[in-house]
Amino acid sequence: MDSLLGGGSYGVVVRVYKAGCYYAMKVYFDEYLTRKGQGICLAALLFQRETEILRSIRHPQIPAYIDSFEYKNMYCLVQEYVPGNTFAELMNQGYQSSEEMVKDIVFKLLKLLSFLHGPMDTRPTIIHRDLRLSNLILSDKGLFLIDFGLAYRMQNSTDEALLAKCRLLKNASSSYVSMRNDLTVQSDLFGVGVVAVDLFINSVISDVSTQWEEVVPISLPFKTFIRKLLGVESCFASCTEAIDQLRLL
Repeated sequence: MDSLLGGGSYGVVVRVYKAGCYYAMKVYFDEYLTRKGQGICLAALLFQRETEILRSIRHPQIPAYIDSFEYKNMYCLVQEYVPGNTFAELMNQGYQSSEEMVKDIVFKLLKLLSFLHGPMDTRPTIIHRDLRLSNLILSDKGLFLIDFGLAYRMQNSTDEALLAKCRLLKNASSSYVSMRNDLTVQSDLFGVGVVAVDLFINSVISDVSTQWEEVVPISLPFKTFIRKLLGVESCFASCTEAIDQLRLL
């Protein structure tokens, strides 16, 4: 192990070094899950599910699957290491976004999600379900999406059963929890809206309300676009529809 990269409710991510290369390794173990209040979720099942999902994805903006193995009751998932910072880290360092910068990030994220939402011969539709600043890395090579621990494979009963047990955001508002736990593309569209707002004000969890609109100095068309991502009045049917609308702004 070279250094700790991060940690969440289900596992820790460390940087490891082997044969002249760095890799990112996510480690699941039951003791950690219990400490995080997720004891009902078994590390082995979470590990197996995320491994299967990552093995089915090939995209330049998603760190590639490298290997997976078990070691002393720890389940290790190895991926390509992407040097850079998450947007959460950048915000803590004083990063500030203009409207055009956020539009560009939202556009790239929607394009990536459109790829995941489109079923292929080798995999079903995949809903990420955990879009947030800490799961987006900005590097010299562009924008990267990480952490598929809460992802859902459409019409997969095994995923549905496990995700019903492993729910986060217990202290969040009911509307936020409902959208995050949704098993449709609306969860990801909502997540893109949350990312857009957070890039301006770095507010993470709140009811969908007009509060953010009062403090974010952006144009009315883009504000209306974000409201539609969040499903305040109406919602987009797909990422493709959202992309088409964004192109007009």
